[in-house]
Amino acid sequence: MKDYSKTPLVHDRVAELYDQARPGYPAALFDDIVRYARLQEKARLLEIGCGTGQATLPLAERGHAIDCVEPGARMVAIARAKLADFPAATVICTDFESFSSRPASYDLLLSATAFHWLDPAIRFQKAHELLKKGGALALFWHRPTQTGISRDFEDALQAVYRRVAPELASKYEPAPSPDLVRTEYEALIPASGYFAELAIRKHRVATEYSAAAYADLLETFSDHQSLEPAKRLQLLSEVRRMIELEFAGAVVRETVALLYLARRN
Repeated sequence: MKDYSKTPLVHDRVAELYDQARPGYPAALFDDIVRYARLQEKARLLEIGCGTGQATLPLAERGHAIDCVEPGARMVAIARAKLADFPAATVICTDFESFSSRPASYDLLLSATAFHWLDPAIRFQKAHELLKKGGALALFWHRPTQTGISRDFEDALQAVYRRVAPELASKYEPAPSPDLVRTEYEALIPASGYFAELAIRKHRVATEYSAAAYADLLETFSDHQSLEPAKRLQLLSEVRRMIELEFAGAVVRETVALLYLARRN
């Protein structure tokens, strides 16, 4: 059986790089969350898998009280430092499955690029238990997408993967256009039986990377971390070289910041 509490710790090994390389989320996404959840001044929020606090900080800056759960000790240290000026933001070093709080404690439960790491057998049920009646669930991820802006780069990138890391290339599926990004939780959330009033918001994001910055981003992905070290270093080196030679040292990665909103039954 898969140990969901251990899987995300692969990111903790590269916590500093993760904080630098991973893109944040657009302000409009947080506007969507606050508006949907109808957050009042004394609302209590729970964030699951806060990582280095990339999604926590924008909400803390809005004055919200947030409890954050994160199993990675290095991630926790970065998040705590980032949130030091916000005493209403607390970062707890534990996994969601072990986290304990009084039932119906929170007005909003959110999770940024982390909910898929949780045990499917309990994640929706426990979220339901921790939320007040009518409380809101907000789950969001960056999903790769592709238009003419990034297509040539994606083609060149896959050529490098086929040559250096065919085990990753074999799993590659071309990113869809923004309108066709998969919304798998559109079915999973209502099917849980714990949430209703599902709403989905999509925000297009285009992030420019230097050759070095893009290689840093790749190094934060769990499948890349699983490569044998020498192969991973070769792959990152050849990706940097390809960006420098073929794209004048800078490329654009396109994503959709995909947000699911639902209300506790």
